[in-house]
Amino acid sequence: MYYIGICDDEKAVCMQLADMVCAYDKRKNVGIEVCIWNTGEALYQDLMKRRPLDLLFLDIELASMNGIQVGRLIRTELANQEISIAYISAKSSYAIELFKIHPIDFLVKPICAQDVNDTIEEALRLYKRSNALFEYRACGYHCKISYKNIIYFYSENKKINIVTPDSMIQFTGKIKELAEHVPKNFIQIHQSYLINMDHMYECSYETVKMRGGVLLNISQPYRKQVRKHLMDYAWGQDV
Repeated sequence: MYYIGICDDEKAVCMQLADMVCAYDKRKNVGIEVCIWNTGEALYQDLMKRRPLDLLFLDIELASMNGIQVGRLIRTELANQEISIAYISAKSSYAIELFKIHPIDFLVKPICAQDVNDTIEEALRLYKRSNALFEYRACGYHCKISYKNIIYFYSENKKINIVTPDSMIQFTGKIKELAEHVPKNFIQIHQSYLINMDHMYECSYETVKMRGGVLLNISQPYRKQVRKHLMDYAWGQDV
């Protein structure tokens, strides 16, 4: 599923954009889900709750919390660089203010369908090119995290913990099932541990040292396959 958001205080503009997005999806069969907000505050509150969003059409001239403020909060307070932001406006004089937010596009009203199509195409191109995202459910929400930010997974009491450089996230699952779906730079070293080799600093026959200095044991049943996997990885072979 690809999540597209539209935030504009003009409901007619929101409906027009939604129709254009749906028409694109009908032709391309991407699997797009559209969500609409009419205020920056409502949008930001949902994003704080980890609302999934891949591309956001964001009006600059929103009342109260405007689009530039929302964009800054997304990039700084939420530290989210993965949402592609396409600004929409009746004016075309915001280049300096938008520079640090790194928008994917800037559409000037009235918006035409071809502009929307081109923006979606570019966002999808970047989405596919960027590192894949791991999707999971936690606290009733559908969440995403970039695989590149995951140091390792480990299971404990029927829960899986995601360890990142600055946090630990927990969800319900099984390491064995997870190991079948992660990218090839992840390898299982123990029935309870699945590591990202990109974050591995040192390795011996019995242990691996991960980013942050954590030392993890490679259990006996996994040592042979881990050794081969690591050798292939070191030589850049298709592991």
